[in-house]
Amino acid sequence: MSKKIKVLIVEDDRGLRKTIQRLFTGEKFSIFEADSLQTGRQFLQHETVDIILIDLSLPDGNGIELVKEYAQEYKNRMIVLSGTASVQSAVAAMKHGVFDFQEKPINPERLITSILKASELMQEFKNYRELRKEFTSSPTFENLVYKSDVMSELIDKAKKIAQSENSVLIHGETGTGKEVFAHSIHNYSRRKGKPFITVNCASIPESLAESELFGFEKGAFTGATTNFPGKFRLSDTGTIFMDEIAELPAIIQGKLLRTLDSGEVSPLKSTRSVHVDVRVITATNKKLEEEVKIKNFREDLFYRVTELKIEIPPLRDRKEDIIPLAYHFLRISNITNSKNIEGIDQEAQELLLNYSWPGNIRELKSTINEMAALISSHEIKAEHLPSRIVKQKLLKPEDLSELNLQEVERKHIIKVLKLTGFDYPETIKRLGISRATLYRKLQEYGIKPEG
Repeated sequence: MSKKIKVLIVEDDRGLRKTIQRLFTGEKFSIFEADSLQTGRQFLQHETVDIILIDLSLPDGNGIELVKEYAQEYKNRMIVLSGTASVQSAVAAMKHGVFDFQEKPINPERLITSILKASELMQEFKNYRELRKEFTSSPTFENLVYKSDVMSELIDKAKKIAQSENSVLIHGETGTGKEVFAHSIHNYSRRKGKPFITVNCASIPESLAESELFGFEKGAFTGATTNFPGKFRLSDTGTIFMDEIAELPAIIQGKLLRTLDSGEVSPLKSTRSVHVDVRVITATNKKLEEEVKIKNFREDLFYRVTELKIEIPPLRDRKEDIIPLAYHFLRISNITNSKNIEGIDQEAQELLLNYSWPGNIRELKSTINEMAALISSHEIKAEHLPSRIVKQKLLKPEDLSELNLQEVERKHIIKVLKLTGFDYPETIKRLGISRATLYRKLQEYGIKPEG
């Protein structure tokens, strides 16, 4: 059931109060009464309402006084009633944020329409503020949505890490929220309120990486018409977050190491070094130890950026968080799309819980947004879910009891092929085998492509 609209009537005519109360009797409204300015003030000192109806002629003064007092708090949520209306009084009321001005005798239909419109405007404004807060506020640990013990423990660890000045490596699959975690660490540290600068190492061309990170002087290269401080100097006193650190070009890895060791940067074409006070947080979805072994990442830099480590588990390993996150994204999508989707039915929840979510939180958010935008139902059902989620077939323990190892492997390969829609690269990724191994298994088990 939706929340009731609370309406306060400040009117000395008892008969009119009862008439208005009868108009709004029902599940949608809660009506409160006050017969004077004093009782209206006393009520509003202890209670909040959604809409106020105010008579201008009250036994202890003019209702415009109450309008002025609450103009800020109840802007566009006050409706003035008057039996002695004048242009001047109407103009005065409107100047103080009154939503509507109605003359007595009251037209019931017009009053109902006015209150409903005022309440709709109020809800839209609340939604706007909530949405604005969601998209403009900096991530904090308090804002993270989770229910699982593993995330609770991880956040406790991250809070302790935030209090240090050590470099931090955040490891996790794509879409697990590494940047959100990095920003939350920054906002929980002594550097809160200082710059938080993000660098995506994979998106910087090797030829521009040095100037992007460490800056350049005017004339350093063609097109350098002015000085640029670089990301490290922009992060001074704050935090720099280097996402996809494993993709940093080898030549820049050495220069990054020197900066981390010395605390200084040397802009291109500059003859002097500049000291910076920056905390470095890095992130990757690759195993840096393996990158070191195959010489893609410097071993000395590896030890420098991994003084402290955080491992964010994939969504499939913390299933308790799936439904709370789904409802969180649904709430935001409802506001964004002006929808009123109230929930997710049990069958749909089970399918969401059983899906592996290779794209993790990012994929879940995208899925919920898509459904919220497209469906007209007040509830998300299994039939609304994407086919990749609906068509999943899970082997139950009883299905395996009579199978030998080869049969189990064959069924598992078929299951993953169907789950991916016979997308071989994705199947290889999920099975953790090579392309050659997959094709060999397909031949060995007589598995043919779909159709």
